[in-house]
Amino acid sequence: MTPASDLARRAATTPDATALTRDGGRLTFAELDEAATGWSNRIRDARVPPRSFVTLCLTPGPQAIAALFGAWRSDCIAMPLHEGLTDAEVAHAHRIVNPALHIDNSGFHFPGRDATVRPDVPSHVVAFLLTSGSSGAPRAIGFDHDALAASAAAVTRRLALTSDDRWGLCLSVGHVGGMSLVVRAVMNGSSVRLWRSFDENAVAGAVLAGDLTHLAVVPVMLRRILARLTEAPETLRCVLVGGAAASPALLDQAWRAGLPVAPTWGMTETASQVATAPPQLARRFPGTVGRPIAGVEVRAGRGNVLSVRGPTLASVAIPGPGCPAEPLRAGPAGWFVTRDVGRVDDDGLVWIEGREDAIIVSGGLNVSPREVERLIETLPGVARAVVFGAPSEEWGEVVVAVVEPDGSAGVSAPDIERHCRARLARGRWPRRIVVVDELPRTRTGKVMRARVAERYGPGLETWT
Repeated sequence: MTPASDLARRAATTPDATALTRDGGRLTFAELDEAATGWSNRIRDARVPPRSFVTLCLTPGPQAIAALFGAWRSDCIAMPLHEGLTDAEVAHAHRIVNPALHIDNSGFHFPGRDATVRPDVPSHVVAFLLTSGSSGAPRAIGFDHDALAASAAAVTRRLALTSDDRWGLCLSVGHVGGMSLVVRAVMNGSSVRLWRSFDENAVAGAVLAGDLTHLAVVPVMLRRILARLTEAPETLRCVLVGGAAASPALLDQAWRAGLPVAPTWGMTETASQVATAPPQLARRFPGTVGRPIAGVEVRAGRGNVLSVRGPTLASVAIPGPGCPAEPLRAGPAGWFVTRDVGRVDDDGLVWIEGREDAIIVSGGLNVSPREVERLIETLPGVARAVVFGAPSEEWGEVVVAVVEPDGSAGVSAPDIERHCRARLARGRWPRRIVVVDELPRTRTGKVMRARVAERYGPGLETWT
């Protein structure tokens, strides 16, 4: 079973229903299925062996989606890549999986003519994705069809999705949120609106025109859409926000505009969502990401590090070039230990509080970067803050804050310092505050924390 099997069933059940829309046209499920078959025939004509890797790096559009399903139909392992990757980044992905075929806007390429079926990749694995690389080099994560289907079914139940839904796809299919959305839409029979690239004006226009019932975005996209959208029509039922933590100020702004925001927590290794707070629940309990989706369990272990167990977990991971595929690191009872720190309250709501490897120890005092970030982000004019520890001979580490304004009001380092000093114990004050025009982000919108620390951390040894 592959997602191409789901597309064939959908095309047989509702052939004339709209699968994809774009500027100037639409594709029905029957037409998408036919296009996928065309791509499959081309892949087979190119003598690409079954069970070999096919990487795809195409401009978003109907043909990109059809090519993805075509790779699955030809019994290959599909690995969609973000369309904005550089040549060097694509080459790195190729070194990890050694594909037999690469498809981009210029056609077919054969980077691994000597590529063979990898015996280290189980036969049930159908897709791989790169992790974001926000805290290090990306690795490849492999899924079987059952994990993708379990995620689709659980999200459908949590958000009460139907075949009448019209999703706006702002995320690349090279991102777990984008690929899972497309797979889920095929299973549900809902339609997906495509754009060649993210355009906040076009997305806001589609919302106002009543063309979308659902939207999936990362926080930076939501902020840009809100600059063009001060109110939302009733046709918009849900704005799913994930990929990174959304600040309280951003959520408040969205709620004031009437956007039905649904914060979610997930990761590549879990085939997208782990926990999601539907809009009404999110407003009642600001800051929660909701309860785990059906079939998924979450628990807090030592140091409040969260673990996940359930049918949506990926099967294998390839850590890097030259490495064999290895089972996803899960304990004997099936628990996958994340790097996220948080808690699960008595009502089953999940709260994310930071990252395991981010705790700063300054003068013997443990400082949670996320706690300081959340405080800074309550200051008007702040869009996003990144807090990390830099070496100090006297204190061991000192707290550093790098802050991105939201453009609505001027915010300065002295403003932020006063805000923190009035609300934090002395050892938790940032010793250095840097205000930047824009924080470095991955192409999926996640802040590159390691790069921020590399850029703004050196030279702190002299700070006391």
